[in-house]
Amino acid sequence: MSNTLDRNTAVQTATKVHVFVNRRKVDVDRQQITGEELLRAAGFEGNAWDLLRLQGEGDPTGGNLVMFNETVTVKNGEHFRVIPGNRTFGG
Repeated sequence: MSNTLDRNTAVQTATKVHVFVNRRKVDVDRQQITGEELLRAAGFEGNAWDLLRLQGEGDPTGGNLVMFNETVTVKNGEHFRVIPGNRTFGG
């Protein structure tokens, strides 16, 4: 019985997911992650950043906003973009 428990625990802890943030590979330890945790894993500190979930690297829509406290389920190879949250492009 403990052998089965040990295997299940090993499967849960060995779930590494590889995503891309601004075209850079980022490894996360689980599939359920908040926007804040993904930003931190990619090296972005604080909440001055907008995290966008892309539909592939060349997403023409610019991506969908992932809120700082929103929990998302990420998949291997998924792409995200980080841009400054206080942007004033063309202003």
